[in-house]
Amino acid sequence: MDEKKDFQSLARFVFEVGALKNTPRSGWLKVGIKNPESVAEHTMRVSLIAFLISFLETGDLDRSSKAVVLSVFHDLAETRTTDLHRLSRRYVRVDKEKAVAEQMELLPASIVSSIQKMKSEVDRFVKDADKLELLFQAIEYSRVCPDALEYIKNLNFETQTAKKIAEAARKLKPWWVYFE
Repeated sequence: MDEKKDFQSLARFVFEVGALKNTPRSGWLKVGIKNPESVAEHTMRVSLIAFLISFLETGDLDRSSKAVVLSVFHDLAETRTTDLHRLSRRYVRVDKEKAVAEQMELLPASIVSSIQKMKSEVDRFVKDADKLELLFQAIEYSRVCPDALEYIKNLNFETQTAKKIAEAARKLKPWWVYFE
């Protein structure tokens, strides 16, 4: 542990992360989903997708593990800012960088430094995973709310793997019970 950090700071950080379980993804509320996924649920699937994309693109377990770690942190600021729909962001200014910086003050400098280094190495996998998770969720919600598909009309992916997964997802039924 850093001399400036103690376990109480880490405990505060973990409690704060728990708030993501109670933070709904607000965009789904706008299209009529009554009980949308939480940011924590979104983050879980983003992390798994980031691993898959990274590993299939690079074959590198270390890099893929970094993508998972970065995915876990990608929406962490939303414990302080909530998940604001893009329409809301037209009227409200959120200083996400400040929120993240203050959250990182709770962590040892070595962890923060490692996370910052990972960003340049695996950020594209995380960004594609975030968009893919949106695509999967929109397809799943479209069963009860066809307007959910509006969110995935203009998705662009950087990696070939994400493009191929997106193409396959658009062709499948979202129900797991229909596996062939």
